Amino acid sequence: PNYRVPRDKLAAENQRIVDMGVEVKYNTRVGKDVSVENLEKDYDAIIWAVGCWTGRALPVDGWEGTPNCVTGVAYLKAFNEGRMKVTGKKLICVGGGDTSIDVVSVARRIGTNPAMPGNPEDVVHDGSMDQDESLIAGREPVDATLTSLFTKENMMAAEHEIHDAIHEGVTILDGVMPLEVIKGDDGRATGLKVCDCTMDGMTPIPVEGTERVLEADIIVAAIGQGGDLAGLESFDNGRGLMDTTNNYQLKDKPNHFAIGDIVRPHLLTTAIGQAWVAAESVDEFLKGEEIKKRPKVDVHHFDLLEKMHETGLDPETFDPNAGDQRGTSSSNFAVHNYEDRSFAEIISSDELFLGHFEVTPRHKRSEDVPSADDVLGHFKERMQGLDDETAQKEADRCMSCGLCFECDNCVIYCPQDAVYRVPKAEATTGRYVATDYSRCIGCHICHDVCPTGYIQMGLGE
Repeated sequence: PNYRVPRDKLAAENQRIVDMGVEVKYNTRVGKDVSVENLEKDYDAIIWAVGCWTGRALPVDGWEGTPNCVTGVAYLKAFNEGRMKVTGKKLICVGGGDTSIDVVSVARRIGTNPAMPGNPEDVVHDGSMDQDESLIAGREPVDATLTSLFTKENMMAAEHEIHDAIHEGVTILDGVMPLEVIKGDDGRATGLKVCDCTMDGMTPIPVEGTERVLEADIIVAAIGQGGDLAGLESFDNGRGLMDTTNNYQLKDKPNHFAIGDIVRPHLLTTAIGQAWVAAESVDEFLKGEEIKKRPKVDVHHFDLLEKMHETGLDPETFDPNAGDQRGTSSSNFAVHNYEDRSFAEIISSDELFLGHFEVTPRHKRSEDVPSADDVLGHFKERMQGLDDETAQKEADRCMSCGLCFECDNCVIYCPQDAVYRVPKAEATTGRYVATDYSRCIGCHICHDVCPTGYIQMGLGE
């Protein structure tokens, strides 16, 4: 919805990508307008970033074929395309995740209008229908209810999203499971029969004697999404998604890659990270190289060996016939004091020397969350971004966990003068200190005073 990502900012980001030289072919559906076979003839690698445009139906009696029972994806699509100006008076959304929060938040913002022609679901089903702008003037608040199998503490949506929805006037019924869609003589839903439940893992257990009917004139299911893979059936893993390796390469189609919701419906930032990994994988694939196995902690890191190569400081070739060379700190076939721990593991706070850092409060983004009385027609961006100066100040709070930021603590506090700065002629970015193991007594002081947890004692505790 536009109160999350303003359309002008989204358009600017799209234009930035186009300006990089990307060719865009609009109104072209692969599998219909152009075949996969033709794509494979024209391109050496293909990345599928098609998203999840189909929602899951609610698996209860009475849902199938009932016109005013719609999916969250279809509901939000009608709004995002600008076609839906108002909705039904009483809306129930079954879910508990981010999509369900968006559905009820949108409903509270657009409201309803008694003068709305037809039924609220008409604009959802008919992709060519556009409600008249005049409906906005006479709109009224919507009774929006969200039901969740899980309690509020265990709902999939972020905690602050749940609090914001409640603040905006949404009723959240947690620990509630749907049982049946109640229909009137005209075949449209008039309510949703529910009951309280407890959860056994992911399985809801109904609580007898708690059955009741919630009135509704539109019911929305936001319980999962899948891709619209019409014409691409060979890519479907049976759940409307695509299966990939950790490098986002399709398991049975080596020149195909997939990223984003079509792999696993999740956050925008998740998709961005997947895209970076996939881009690296495609680059290796096109070069004919073996696609590297991803590390356990899959983030991007400074490569010291590459930097040393750039500056002409490559390590010497190791000679396995030169005898026992263990325990040396003088040979140049190895890079000493070089282990980026953050590459392989998460550095927990108990491994940091927190006394090195000043306590600096977080620079938090502000939120514009309207009250229940003010939410109608409120489409201002909910989460306000930080300005450049404040964003930089927040970034300065980073403790560089697992990395060396050249504080000199290890050099200063070593009682044996075993830790020393690398001579300037041999130093480069990321190579600042080294250890003379003929002096080191394993006292752990360098480890204890390292602010970032970079130093790990190789001889154990």
